[in-house]
Amino acid sequence: MITFFKSITALIVAMSLQLGMLGATEVPAAQVAEECMSGIATQSEQAMTLYGANTYVNFIENLQGDEDTVQRMREALFQNFSYKIDGLEEREDLAVARVTIEQCDFSGVLKKYEKKSYKYITDHLYDEDTVDKEKLSAKCLDIYVSQIEKVAKAGKTHEEVIYLPLVSNGHNGWNAVLEDETMKTILGDIAIPEVSEMTE
Repeated sequence: MITFFKSITALIVAMSLQLGMLGATEVPAAQVAEECMSGIATQSEQAMTLYGANTYVNFIENLQGDEDTVQRMREALFQNFSYKIDGLEEREDLAVARVTIEQCDFSGVLKKYEKKSYKYITDHLYDEDTVDKEKLSAKCLDIYVSQIEKVAKAGKTHEEVIYLPLVSNGHNGWNAVLEDETMKTILGDIAIPEVSEMTE
């Protein structure tokens, strides 16, 4: 009798789980791809947390420094950014979204930053602020952000195509996989300085 009741209980639990899964809302891959790109474009807290392991997302989210300067950088990086999901191919538990992005070319920012920060240090070699690591880091961050702002202000953009992979999460949904190279392209091929240069 005990075995019988155990079997009935197990059956009821199994049916409940199955009904729960059937009742779960299926989130299509296209929607997840859109949410991913939208979250990045708006730098939403959810997206920054979800993709925090990405080198570039981590840099944007966790850069230490004057809050106003960091905010200026975030705004400038996405000032001219736009995207369009052109299509999506899906097969079993894998999918790939083709996304055309329009963005400024920030690839020359790091080189200009290094040149200008070096000039600043040599021009102010004997100033007290030069040996104050906190003030020097703040100045270096400001120089870096200023170079980003110059490119953004010019407003010259170009198109790039990225391919955003998605994998099934096994529960009627998908997870977008944001690789470092993909995020670098989204950010206009920007190179980020060594963190120690701005945080020491």
